[in-house]
Amino acid sequence: MAHTMAGWTQALLAQHVLFASQDVDEVRTRVAELLNDHVLEPRGSTLAARLNGVQADALSLWMLEYGEAVVVEETRPGGDFLLVQLPLSGSVGVECEEGSWTVSPGSGLVMPSNVPHRLNWEAGASQVILKVPLARLLLEYGSLTGTRPAETLRFNRRIELDSSDGEQWSALMRYFCEQVAHPSQLGWLKARMAEEALMRHLLCAQSISLHEHYLGDQGREVPKRLQRARAFMEANLQEDISLDDIARHSGTSPRNLSRMCRVQYGASPMQLLRDMRLDKVRRELSDAPADAGVSDVALRWGCAHLGRFAAAYRQRFGEAPHETLMAGRARRRSLSSR
Repeated sequence: MAHTMAGWTQALLAQHVLFASQDVDEVRTRVAELLNDHVLEPRGSTLAARLNGVQADALSLWMLEYGEAVVVEETRPGGDFLLVQLPLSGSVGVECEEGSWTVSPGSGLVMPSNVPHRLNWEAGASQVILKVPLARLLLEYGSLTGTRPAETLRFNRRIELDSSDGEQWSALMRYFCEQVAHPSQLGWLKARMAEEALMRHLLCAQSISLHEHYLGDQGREVPKRLQRARAFMEANLQEDISLDDIARHSGTSPRNLSRMCRVQYGASPMQLLRDMRLDKVRRELSDAPADAGVSDVALRWGCAHLGRFAAAYRQRFGEAPHETLMAGRARRRSLSSR
């Protein structure tokens, strides 16, 4: 699914170039005009930023890449929109007061603009970014519920594109992009329909507020238990933990936890645990010293079956673990030689 999204995004947005620049100040200024003000810190000297995008009636869709590894730190969060960020290549680490995530092809993140984020883009990373005005999202919430939310809309942040909700999201994104990037007869009307469908799907699939409206206490407890489960997994990635251990610390049964995980993420708790370990392995391999080995790093992060680990790693990141290790070493040699 991730490779498919990269293909159609690049094909549909290729002719819609907004800017391309190697100048740090220009890149920061141009991106800040569309998003929040921020500090941009390249990690090397090969910045080659490029932004393609299209604008519909309410939603904006962009494809952004920096070329070089960069750190983006938001300085003045706005609050009148949210972003859905979906990596097409590479990985991006995101940190804020609510938590931290690493997203790569096949996953994405909902990012409210009223919360300052720190983003670590690895070299070669590119992302699709959908900008959604909160005013329009609130109108759609009202259409679905007949009410206004009592507080700021809250969302489950992570999106898994291989879940059923994620596959539907990808299909809606492609349809929207097709209608806006290459409009046909009545394309404006199709684009408006696609906008409404995207916003409603975002609410139904990711909004904690909407779930609480319809599910009451159950809607509140599911995110809390999943948060406890993920926190326990995050704290014990290097330990040998079981489904029973995770369920016990989240305050529910293994069967109920598995059901909640599949509904929310389209994956089992143990699949989530595996992916979290793979993300840690990838980050360490990218920055590993010259004497580091793939097996040692994998075993340190709880990946005991190396054959299964290698297959799962390639499926998640599109490359073998040793390729990540070699690329990281080559990048550091290049930087040290300048």
